[in-house]
Amino acid sequence: MCPTRSANLVSSGGQAKAPCKTADFLLRAFRIPAELREGFIAGEDISIMGDIRFEFSVEKLINAIALFFDRGVSDLTKLKIAKLLYFADKKHLLSYGSPILGDVYWCMNLGPVPSFALNEMSEAIDRSEGSAEEDSDYSVMSRVLRVRKRFFSYPHFEAKQPHDPSIFSQTELAVLDSIVAEYGRKSALDLVNLTHKEPTWFIANKDRRPGGRAPIPYELFFEGAPESSRRHLARLKADFSGEAIPLAGDREYSEFAASLIGSQFDSDFDLDSDQLRKREILR
Repeated sequence: MCPTRSANLVSSGGQAKAPCKTADFLLRAFRIPAELREGFIAGEDISIMGDIRFEFSVEKLINAIALFFDRGVSDLTKLKIAKLLYFADKKHLLSYGSPILGDVYWCMNLGPVPSFALNEMSEAIDRSEGSAEEDSDYSVMSRVLRVRKRFFSYPHFEAKQPHDPSIFSQTELAVLDSIVAEYGRKSALDLVNLTHKEPTWFIANKDRRPGGRAPIPYELFFEGAPESSRRHLARLKADFSGEAIPLAGDREYSEFAASLIGSQFDSDFDLDSDQLRKREILR
């Protein structure tokens, strides 16, 4: 079965598959970024990414970059865009229960990395506009964005045409605008330093080998968040894994959690050992 943008390249037991030439070919064929590919081949434990996962949207990536440009954000390098996207995804996830892009995040030296967005931006930088297949992601991106390459500076993105607001919900547009207002004037290095203060990064970083990477599950985005945000986490965990997270002071959800814990699942519905242990703790 071919891996997709939300698939795990791991065994059913959660362990990384043995390195092999076939794995290397698949990783290249499915355009896993070079920055991440080494860890797959080296046999890292890459069991992505907790229970909560979302579908990545390349259209939202393209139009988010165009929106940043339209709003006057300067120096839109790959690094700066990645940090702005992280803050936007986190804010929308904590406020409304879903990220904007739905990317897969990794902890790396320069902070949290949205891996599929990084891949798309890297391809746009590396390829010429005349080499794209008509229906490829790069072809779609090149119709909206261009890459400016200058001596003695990193490539940066500009919009050829205005962003399409219909791609986003009203809450997503509001969050993107708030991220521009809060972070748009900061340099990429400033944003990297800010992400290094985020629990999302420094907790995941404890498991990262020097120079390597570690997965960032979406559960970590909620670390230290207020209870109003953790309600979204509780409902996501219930939706994705059937796990009930008790929330102090939330009677409505506490009743929902109690009913979920007491539910009798069908015989062919298997909980893993960790989920069974948590259900026993919560009884």
